[in-house]
Amino acid sequence: MVNLKTMSSSNDNIYDIVIVGGGTSGLVLASRLSEDLQLQVVVLEAGEDLTADPRVLTPAMAQTLWKTPYDWNLKTVPQAGMGGREIYVPQGKMLGGSSGMNGLNFTASSKAVVDGWARLGNPGWEWPAFAKALSQTYTVAKTSPSVAHLSRNSGGHLKVAFADTSEDEWPKIWSKTLEALGFLGAQDTLTSQGNGGLVIPDSVDPATAQRSFSANAYLAPARDRANLTVVTGVEVHKVLLEKKPGSDDAVATGVQYSDSNGSVSTVHAQREVILSAGALGSPKLLELSGIGDAGRLSRLGIDTVVENPGVGENLQNHPLATINFEVNETAPPTKDSLLRQEPEALGAAMQAYAQQQGPFASSGVVSAAQLPLPGIDTSEGRNDFEILLSSANIPSSESSFHAAHETFVRSILTSSSEASGYYVFAPACVGFNPDGTGLQPTAGSKESYITIASFLPHPLSRGSVHVVTDAKEEDVNTGSSHYYRLAIDPGFFTNPLDIEVMARHIQFIGRRLTATEPLASYLKLGGKRSEKAPAPGELADLETAKEFLKNKAVGAHHYTGTCSMMPRNMGGVVDPQLRVYGTKNLRVCDASIIPLTPRANPQATVYGVAEHGAGLIRASLAGT
Repeated sequence: MVNLKTMSSSNDNIYDIVIVGGGTSGLVLASRLSEDLQLQVVVLEAGEDLTADPRVLTPAMAQTLWKTPYDWNLKTVPQAGMGGREIYVPQGKMLGGSSGMNGLNFTASSKAVVDGWARLGNPGWEWPAFAKALSQTYTVAKTSPSVAHLSRNSGGHLKVAFADTSEDEWPKIWSKTLEALGFLGAQDTLTSQGNGGLVIPDSVDPATAQRSFSANAYLAPARDRANLTVVTGVEVHKVLLEKKPGSDDAVATGVQYSDSNGSVSTVHAQREVILSAGALGSPKLLELSGIGDAGRLSRLGIDTVVENPGVGENLQNHPLATINFEVNETAPPTKDSLLRQEPEALGAAMQAYAQQQGPFASSGVVSAAQLPLPGIDTSEGRNDFEILLSSANIPSSESSFHAAHETFVRSILTSSSEASGYYVFAPACVGFNPDGTGLQPTAGSKESYITIASFLPHPLSRGSVHVVTDAKEEDVNTGSSHYYRLAIDPGFFTNPLDIEVMARHIQFIGRRLTATEPLASYLKLGGKRSEKAPAPGELADLETAKEFLKNKAVGAHHYTGTCSMMPRNMGGVVDPQLRVYGTKNLRVCDASIIPLTPRANPQATVYGVAEHGAGLIRASLAGT
């Protein structure tokens, strides 16, 4: 699909722009920056080109790439707030990065969050500017008859489609249940800012029923440009930085990388180096390049070029928990027979997919809801929350960013119009094992289920990701990145308010959502539940809900924040132009620059960041 070129000699390895990482953001940047045919652009990607691989293209096959050579196959350090468990962290290692193996849901961030970025000291990142950039990323190629679309965006590279649910009763049941609870039943998640039920589109091209992602949506149309080079199968070790005596800022002159044979080479940058290695990869490369906490770098045997203790800090992710409920014989069909790979169900799905239809043509997750803190709309509920705030013993932070973050999150929690809980509905038994890997069907089972997942949109808990090593000093001094590994610590539930809030949403699932018609009438009395899930009556006890989360919650793979865009004295790593503090021409543009995590799946937000970032970079290069 892509005309991949080989850099053969050092004389050829000179480009205007060097982009490290050909993932979600990196390929957006490559496409947009190479529109200027005077700029020579190169993309360095560690993974391979899988744009023709059916495991990537078939929407229902995303998890088949987990724990393969096309996954970085990472895990967290033991999480004290989750009973000491290590949680699996899938990350795409291919052209397109995680956009080639994510869950496909395309959910826009909220205005409140994006305006929160701007208030941290990021002029130019207010909601109107960001919303404009986001609208440039996608085209709504297929709408849903079940929701009023306020706008049908067009002109973007990425294809977005709402699944055809006309013959599926479950989305209607979900919407009617939410309406019975006093919420809106179905809203377009691309345009809605309010609470209630949501209809979620997928990043799928309905013309082909295939995944639409950065490699085939952004890179493919640019593949024939003579000024764009894409190199796969190379791992970047570090950015080469020069800091002349008397100069305050370092200059990025290029990057050092190795190919699959271990041969080390250098590519030179005449104008800019841009890191787009993601929320876990970009801080790693900054630290390996000598940008980070001086004490940490010294212990790793890395010379400090720019001291910035904010690198790798502020890691944010959504804690996630799922509960499965067995349905009775009156319930509409679920997708459990397909998950069990029963021959009849598989055959029917394959036959439908040949016509670009059926369960293989979408993620299978089309219904969701964003809801306020249960009870916050009543005086009793607000009083309960004030008592919770005072009793939770939330430490007062000395950091100006942490204080701003706490103020922002508390404003969300105390608002009846903002979401403190995000829910996803699926008509099947899906979920995660305690280690974060995908739940597999029980052998020989014949039951049918629904699943309700809940995650915390705005956690106060923050963690970190840093380079560590077990290697000997003489090995580290060779400069190879292979002697370093990542210590990923999301810090789930380290802020006590998070588990208090999330437990109340878990209670809401068991005590309100599943007890409300029409959903309640389809659940089997005394039916099976998730392993270790509390019985409905047990969820009246808040401590039981919290214990369930400690034992069963995992991370939602929505990592952000580790090279945050905010003032340096607040812990920021990049300025509003995405330039790394202390450098002249090194930028970061990916999920790592997001200082306050989006309310839901960050895919759409990351595309918006890349589009907006590309515009800023092009203007800077043009001197405007």
